[in-house]
Amino acid sequence: MAESFAAEQVRHFSYQGYEFACRILECPAPVTEPVVVLCGAFQNIRSYHRYDKYWHDSATVICMEPPGSYSPDPVPRTVGYDFDAGALAHLLDELDLSRINLLGVSLGTAPTHRFAQEYPERIARLMLTGAAWGDTARRRLVELEHWLRLRRADEFGRTMVELCVNGDPTLTVRNREAVRRALLDHLSTASEADMVRYLAVVGRLVDHPATQPGRISGIPALCVTGEHDDLAPPDLARRMAAGIEGAAFTTIRETCHVSFLERNADWADLVLRFITDQPLAGLDYLTGLEHPAGRPEHEETASSGW
Repeated sequence: MAESFAAEQVRHFSYQGYEFACRILECPAPVTEPVVVLCGAFQNIRSYHRYDKYWHDSATVICMEPPGSYSPDPVPRTVGYDFDAGALAHLLDELDLSRINLLGVSLGTAPTHRFAQEYPERIARLMLTGAAWGDTARRRLVELEHWLRLRRADEFGRTMVELCVNGDPTLTVRNREAVRRALLDHLSTASEADMVRYLAVVGRLVDHPATQPGRISGIPALCVTGEHDDLAPPDLARRMAAGIEGAAFTTIRETCHVSFLERNADWADLVLRFITDQPLAGLDYLTGLEHPAGRPEHEETASSGW
């Protein structure tokens, strides 16, 4: 395994004056296009390191952090997610990548969805996880803004954990307490510089919708969220899938917004299966597959496994 990871590199880029980085782990013998992961809020290019062991034998893995998220000059809250989609296009040009498997996680789904609208020909497969946020979540995000303005990292961390981890004791959530502790430890110890950046991120979340009008077609797509996700509820993710021709929708059992932490091996397995065209039907960690907009005309149930 150590030999496989020796090829890791971190590269830095600038897009319209805003710095960002990506982490690249080359696959020596890929069986599918590179998988590009757009990180969620308060994550960085190291956040997906734990999934290398699941994906690296099949694809080159590229993790991209949002522009300005780890620089002294964050992207202003007035700037929509078209900007981040443009930064992704710039990254692909710089890396000379014509087609990719594109994975958006949480906040990363907004620029991912926009990129798919603008550049469908550059996407081999599209996966949106923890997708979409609505008015209920936006009201809680305003609360996050409040604590960040006051530089109250403790209250910011507590509120963010409440948003991400469903605390209803009547619902089963895998690894709930361990995930809560890890997130709280990470978020509630944010530095002054972190909170300045986080405030800009949250401001954009409050002011800009997760999606822009316009359907997506011609791309195999999967929208997934946690069964008990309060931040990006299943109904909103299902609605997002309905706007993508032939997209599949499902939820991961006994998880909420951070299913990639609560059932990390299962989540990583789902990503791998999707980007390598393996069957998704009948997986015990999924609630079942739906096609809100109907299956693509060319898709045969027997061959697709969907």
